[in-house]
Amino acid sequence: MQAYTQTSKSKTHEHQKNSFTMDKTKKININGESLAYFDNEKGNTTLLFLHGAFINKEYWNEQLSYFSKNYRVIVIDLPGHGKSTHNKEDWTGPRFGKDISKFIQELAIKNVIIIGHSFGSDVMLETVAINDTDIIGLIEIDHMKNVGMELPKEVVDQIVQGLNADFENTCQQFAKQALLSEATDSGIVSRLLADYKEMNPEIGIPLLEYGFSYPRREAELLKELELKLYSIHVNYAPTNEESLKKYLTDNYELHIIEGTCHYPMIESPEKLNTLLEKLFTEIVKNE
Repeated sequence: MQAYTQTSKSKTHEHQKNSFTMDKTKKININGESLAYFDNEKGNTTLLFLHGAFINKEYWNEQLSYFSKNYRVIVIDLPGHGKSTHNKEDWTGPRFGKDISKFIQELAIKNVIIIGHSFGSDVMLETVAINDTDIIGLIEIDHMKNVGMELPKEVVDQIVQGLNADFENTCQQFAKQALLSEATDSGIVSRLLADYKEMNPEIGIPLLEYGFSYPRREAELLKELELKLYSIHVNYAPTNEESLKKYLTDNYELHIIEGTCHYPMIESPEKLNTLLEKLFTEIVKNE
């Protein structure tokens, strides 16, 4: 495990001032869905950023701005999120993996490094399980902190009951308790809760229900993983590194960065970008 700190701390609201504008968002039909994405269409190595559940590609604005100078950068709204459609009723991990694998094939992109945040990390695992020829690197952000660990059934039942009774309030309370902290900037809190409020419960509920049972599938995919996994975790919540070792042995590299929440791409973009740049260089060098 490597701890990572940086003395300069970017302010939360600066992402809006300095962000890369996605004024050329494209659409592509993939497996019955119209997926919205941005692609700067230049560079030999492609960075494919996958956002987490209930948010969208806009969370990667600072990474677009920073990395578009030297890489081909693609951000995409996952099905049912952002400006992408939600025609299907399958909200399982394998479904998302099939969509992103097909997306990679349709754009004929090579030398792909996938950066998955939260649920996007599971989509990343599903994708590489289908397509391991075009992908050269895997980076997960603040997700696999307790690999293979499922919530107790009574806790899951209580959450699902709350989601069906009051989806908006239950989601927001979950975000406050599990993804944010009292020290999190109010701008981040407001932004996240607003996005959670806008989530369609017909998508959100089955997506979360599937997610509660996903640790078993996640563990299986990690055991079969051939590419090295780079993990970037934020220290607002601890990481059970033994769980990573259990399924990956030495096929991973863990980096811990300082922060108060689950969203380092908007809370500490400079810190995250510096670390990502280092990892991208390492991945390309070892290819």
